[in-house]
Amino acid sequence: MNTIESGAVDERCKDEGFRQAVYQAGHALSARALGLKLISFKVLPRPPILVSDKTFSGFDWVSFIEMLEIRIIELMGGRMAEMYVCKSHESFTGDVSRIDELTRLVAGLDDNRDPDEVWFDLEDIAEKIFAQQVYLDAIIPMAEFFYHEVKIGHEEIQGTDIEAELDKYVPLAAKENWVKRVFSFGGKQKPAAE
Repeated sequence: MNTIESGAVDERCKDEGFRQAVYQAGHALSARALGLKLISFKVLPRPPILVSDKTFSGFDWVSFIEMLEIRIIELMGGRMAEMYVCKSHESFTGDVSRIDELTRLVAGLDDNRDPDEVWFDLEDIAEKIFAQQVYLDAIIPMAEFFYHEVKIGHEEIQGTDIEAELDKYVPLAAKENWVKRVFSFGGKQKPAAE
C-alpha cells in the first residue's frame, strides 16, 4: 500500500519542518530524474535551498533555455511532492512567482511561445516524473532523510550524502532510463540525450 494514500502522514504535515522536508524531497527527486548532480542542501537562510548542478551543455541559446526549463521543472517538483503528501501547496509560495518569472523569460526569448504554454508544457514533464511509482514512493523516505538531518543540527547537507540516499530509492539505472523529455526553442524540438 502506498504510504501517501494511507493517510499516515496527515498529522506530520502540520509540522512545518516536515512539510519543508517533503518539499525538498520533491526538488531532489526532480533533480535526480533530470540527471542533475546535487551539490548541497542548506537549511539557512530560510527558505532552505537545494542546489543542483545546472550547467550549460553548450554556449548557445538552446542550452540556456534548457537550463531555465530544468530549473522550472525542479521548482515544480517541490510543489508537487507537497501536494501528493500533504494535499496542499502551503510551503514556499514564492516558488510560484519564480516559476512565473522564468516561464515569462523563456517565452520572451522564444517569440513563438506563450508563457502559459511554457508553464503547462513543463508542468506536464514534472507530473510525468511523479506519475512513476518509484519517484512517488521515494517522496516520504527522502523527506524523512531531510527532516532527520535538520533535526540533528545539520545546517548544510552535502550532495554526496543526498545522492547516496536517493540511490536507495531511485537507483541510477532508473535515472538513466527515465522517459525522454523534449525541450524546445525557436519552434524546433530537441530530444534530450539518452
